[in-house]
Amino acid sequence: MAIFPSKRVKVTEGLYIRRSNHFYYTDFGVRDGAERHYSGRRYINTGVPGTGFMERESESHSYHKFVREIVARQKPRYWRLLLGKEPSYEKELKRAKAALAAADDPLKRQILDSYVNALSVGAAEERLERTVRGIKDKIGHKSNKFLVSVMSHYKNKISQLGHDMRSVELHVEDTCTEEQYEAYKQMVEAFSKVADCRRVWHANENTREVYQQVFFDLGIFDFIRSDNYLPMLRDSNGVNYYLLPTAMIVARDTVDFDIVPLKRLTIVCQELAIQETVEVISSRLGDAASMVRIPEMNQTWYFNHVRPIMHFVGAYEALQATL
Repeated sequence: MAIFPSKRVKVTEGLYIRRSNHFYYTDFGVRDGAERHYSGRRYINTGVPGTGFMERESESHSYHKFVREIVARQKPRYWRLLLGKEPSYEKELKRAKAALAAADDPLKRQILDSYVNALSVGAAEERLERTVRGIKDKIGHKSNKFLVSVMSHYKNKISQLGHDMRSVELHVEDTCTEEQYEAYKQMVEAFSKVADCRRVWHANENTREVYQQVFFDLGIFDFIRSDNYLPMLRDSNGVNYYLLPTAMIVARDTVDFDIVPLKRLTIVCQELAIQETVEVISSRLGDAASMVRIPEMNQTWYFNHVRPIMHFVGAYEALQATL
């Protein structure tokens, strides 16, 4: 447990800096620099290394509020540091190793095994990032070639770790056949249009407000590498559902999750006719136009669009046909 917000460390002969003890949020292991500059989309870490989502363009004020609240929680606060509530590679690594030892599903073991290795690489990179930040602070607004050369040395180390990270991460295309991967990419593209829907509601019979607004995104789970990112569904109970080419991850957190084969999951879509929209639904959901249900999980979502939902379900069924 850190008591002070920073620590004096030696970075090279005759040079000491103040290195922050706060966790340093980055998109290391999530995407490469070239892809970052190309897409421009911001990676939103959801509080644990290697798990988060890509912020998408949206006209929804609720979505922007949702993102702002997550980002606000990432700001360094001394009391969170003191109480050990900031993200920690060390703590997560212990949890991941324990979960790996208890896992019996082959794909779950594969995910956790790569996650453990990725956390080890990520821990080294995060420390280097804090070192680079300390050197930048020491440089300030002055020109100092020596400090710049030292900083470049540490940045090169980070770049080398980037190659190491790619080699230990689980790559989505390695979990399926080529035919399945092609169908999966089509499904991800269709899902992205679903995520763009302005309003998504989750039906939750256990809450006072039965129909609660949630958001779908393209994200990453436990450093799983995917060029297109993973379709990410949320429910109002805090559970996230990630779609892989052959299975769905039902994640309560980064190490507490289930693996459900897609061939056992049915996704049903239904358009809501005006006469079928009963008063209680219309009063809560307003412009709900379609519904998606996963019967095996007793989960239902409502949407304010129809066409992208139908297209996604069709793409999902095409993927399912390859299994």
